[in-house]
Amino acid sequence: MKRLLLCAVALVVAFGASANEPQTNEVVVNGYAERVVTPNKFMLAITINESDSKGRMSLDEQERAMTKALKSAGFDTDEALRLKNNYSAYNRRGAYATRFYELVVFGAEDLACAFETLESLNLHSVSLKSATCTDIDTIREELRREAIRDAKRNAEVLAEAIDQSIGRCTYIHDYNSNGDVVFNTNSAMKFRGVASIDYDAVAEEAAAEPLEFAGSKISHTIQAKFELK
Repeated sequence: MKRLLLCAVALVVAFGASANEPQTNEVVVNGYAERVVTPNKFMLAITINESDSKGRMSLDEQERAMTKALKSAGFDTDEALRLKNNYSAYNRRGAYATRFYELVVFGAEDLACAFETLESLNLHSVSLKSATCTDIDTIREELRREAIRDAKRNAEVLAEAIDQSIGRCTYIHDYNSNGDVVFNTNSAMKFRGVASIDYDAVAEEAAAEPLEFAGSKISHTIQAKFELK
């Protein structure tokens, strides 16, 4: 009798626990969104060398000529141009100095303008150091929204196929991490060379059409669960 009573109590407790748990049917779907982004911020690496002018122009004179030319072209050199490094070296002809600069420009048109501006200065070298997209965080947020909306549409399609509908979303899993977006700068520099600029080619191409960069595709995937009614 005591054993039967314990079994009855256990059944009541088990039934009560299961009754408190929500019994819902769910549909599990993935949502996806992608976009091709292009760079809008560029950094140029500029090198001037005392030996290149064969003693006719000092580094200070070359720097002043470069700054003046960039200002005349509309660039804010106080903000965009900075001295990165400088050093002195020696060869059989004596000592010579080298300075390294970085110039930040925005947009492909300004990039082409910067190359054209530097063309006549006979600098040691100019190269494209980096290309980035300043709107990448905003774009990622938009892709998240698009991905969850895509997941909802997928759930609605599946539910409609079996004459049902979906309710509230009960679970969202964001698969993606915000890694850096890398743009292929080498492809944009084929006509210039990786280390230095062919100024005549730059001028010809800039006059023909604006510089274009291959975009980089970023995507976002989200898994979601919706109540199935």
